[in-house]
Amino acid sequence: MQSLHDIKKRIKSVRETGKITKAMQLISVAKMRKANEKYELNARYFERVLSTLKDIITHTEDLTHPYIVSRGDKRAAFLVIASDNGMAGDYNRRVLEFALEKIEAEKPAKIYTIGLMAREFFARHGIRTDAQFLYCAQAPSLSDARRIMMYLVEAFDEGEIDCVKIIYTRHLPEGDVAVSLKALPPDPKELENVETESNYTEMLEFEPSTAEVFDILVPQCILGIIYSALIQSVRCEHNERMAAMRQASDNAEEMLGKLELDFHRARQAAITTEIAEISSARTD
Repeated sequence: MQSLHDIKKRIKSVRETGKITKAMQLISVAKMRKANEKYELNARYFERVLSTLKDIITHTEDLTHPYIVSRGDKRAAFLVIASDNGMAGDYNRRVLEFALEKIEAEKPAKIYTIGLMAREFFARHGIRTDAQFLYCAQAPSLSDARRIMMYLVEAFDEGEIDCVKIIYTRHLPEGDVAVSLKALPPDPKELENVETESNYTEMLEFEPSTAEVFDILVPQCILGIIYSALIQSVRCEHNERMAAMRQASDNAEEMLGKLELDFHRARQAAITTEIAEISSARTD
């Protein structure tokens, strides 16, 4: 049996660890709520952009803009979103193993990563990445998403890539977390289910031209998709970290209970031994 001193040290250590995991759990709850608010605001704006995009495509004749004419995926690029930090349960493992499987199967022309965990993962597997966007996964901002969007649009315009496949995590309606893949530029067929408030019955003309409107609108759509993927990923990260810290706190409480029981038993055994020694001394 351990000594009273050793048990007391372990109790103190476990109690301090429990305080830390509980604090991290509460922080993750607060950050997840903030990410949820950002997502809701972004979703409304993004729906409006998609609605406008659908109106243009539906009510414009002979539209052949390079952003909506598929080039195929011979020179596809993967944009993998993971976190900057660990201690988030299976969050990073799931998204990175999914990405690795896709990369090995499709052999993309370019690999871009967001988050320190993604960069380190591919480095361990000996896979070269073409660009790393660091320190924007933990608290993504619109400026972060715009910087990434401009980089991707430039690569697309210069013919370096034909499309981008974003690998990220998102919340399902039932509350579960799933790894998802989204293609850029958006496929016009995906707009069929987008609701629109317009009631146009004739073809539309755009000033200064449809192409110039698309030059502005499609990058905004891509910006919305990237920002949405970043926010959904960070929501899932905080959700997984919250669950992991809750489990760690529960484990600490359980261990603390066992250690306190061991402490009381050890103290009782010590008292019994002392009484026995005193009784033995008196008898002698």
